[in-house]
Amino acid sequence: MDFLYMQAMRKAGEVRKILNLNMHEPINIFDSCSKLGLDVRFVDVNMEGMYVKQDDSSYSTILLSSLRPLPRRVYTCAHELGHHVFGHGTKVDEVNSDGYSSDNEEEKLVDMFAGTILMPVVAIKAEFIKRNWNPEEVGPIEFFTISSFFGTGYRTMIVHSRANKIISRTKAEQLLKITPQKLLKNIMGEEMETSHFKIFDKKYVPKIIDLEVNNYIVLPNTLNIESNHLEEFKDIPMGKVFRAKNAGISRGQDDDISCFIRIQNERYVGLAEYRHLEN
Repeated sequence: MDFLYMQAMRKAGEVRKILNLNMHEPINIFDSCSKLGLDVRFVDVNMEGMYVKQDDSSYSTILLSSLRPLPRRVYTCAHELGHHVFGHGTKVDEVNSDGYSSDNEEEKLVDMFAGTILMPVVAIKAEFIKRNWNPEEVGPIEFFTISSFFGTGYRTMIVHSRANKIISRTKAEQLLKITPQKLLKNIMGEEMETSHFKIFDKKYVPKIIDLEVNNYIVLPNTLNIESNHLEEFKDIPMGKVFRAKNAGISRGQDDDISCFIRIQNERYVGLAEYRHLEN
């Protein structure tokens, strides 16, 4: 196994242990960075992300562009956290659709760290097994459901799965022909405005879900939503579709599930810890 990958995997495991997270749980990367002593700030700047190292590293800062889609910010934040835990200096990073394009060894290392801490291979496989899904046989909706579980982008999940031999190159190419926008149209049965969305099924709904205003979320039919921050949008075969209406925290529950859905304003600017405050 590649030495860089081994370093990244070991460090991701160490960070999860500090956070009291096992290798099967999804990680909320923004909250986790705060717990680790970093400030995470969303800024109205056309970039991907930046790690700003201070003399006292416990007060270092991660800057994320509020102009990027939420799943992309999640991945970028994990990448910048990698710079922090590996003791790198201040970094400004650019990302392409498949990850970080730099041949720099530090960038490759923290890119591997980001994928490993967000999407542990053992956890991805477990989620497919839990649903009796074979990754080589299922389609885009199933992969999007798994990416929603981990809080990452659809494309990121496919590229990561291919890199870790969960799926073949042919399967990855087939899945990547479908964009999230096309998938949203197929699910809704109508043309939709471009917007991020998440899909959750009865097999597992995370205790905390992050959305932005105007995002959509598909939830099990049995889940009752308490608050006026989400509005019911449509009933579809796989569940109820809700639209995030305004910033704040909603609660969803039924006999088996209890979760909090935290909504931040579109293109929110400010510290991550305050992102869900109501207007």
